[in-house]
Amino acid sequence: MRASADGTNATASGRPAAVFATSVYTGGMPAIKLLFIPILAVALATASAASDDADRDGVVDRLDECPASETGAPVTMRGCAYDTDADGIPDYRDDCQHSSGATVDSYGCGLVREIELPGLAFESNSATITRSSHSALDAAVATLQRYRNLVAEVAGHTDNVGSAAHNRRLSRRRAEAVRAYLVAAGIDAAAMRARGYGESRPVASNDSEDGRARNRRVVIRITSGTEE
Repeated sequence: MRASADGTNATASGRPAAVFATSVYTGGMPAIKLLFIPILAVALATASAASDDADRDGVVDRLDECPASETGAPVTMRGCAYDTDADGIPDYRDDCQHSSGATVDSYGCGLVREIELPGLAFESNSATITRSSHSALDAAVATLQRYRNLVAEVAGHTDNVGSAAHNRRLSRRRAEAVRAYLVAAGIDAAAMRARGYGESRPVASNDSEDGRARNRRVVIRITSGTEE
């Protein structure tokens, strides 16, 4: 390696050496050493870009039409989350991506009405409905009977105690038990499906017993039908 005319280091072939430091000497004493200037410039540019992108979605704030996008969510060139069916629910949270124009719930699925079942209870860690729950289920039957062209989902949910796989199975079995009760009471079996969501859709914090109790639930979601 030798010094070139402009003071930079060069190989014997005359090509610049792959180094990022230049030492300046005066009278045999080192004066200033500048290290890794190109790398520093890139780092500064990256830091500047990050400071101009508050939600870190890759779109700078001055061009971002949705500057509060959830971190990590895929976005368009305008900085807004994709919403294929234009229902107001971004695709990454939309479980029903073909519901444009319909009234939807917070997961993007069509919803006419949701029937809660206060007082519904099961034997511990099982899908056996307690006798004290019959009045709540009978009230639900009376409501469902008022709907023409009914389409409904019986949705089971749990808290987060136990494994996610176990909770999905348990919630499905409990939803099926409620559906079986409704069918036995005269509701058309073809109009209802049972689905277990496990712990994936909490309505309260699982950090307290009260919150966990609220999350252990079965609801009936009417997705289509006309009330008479």
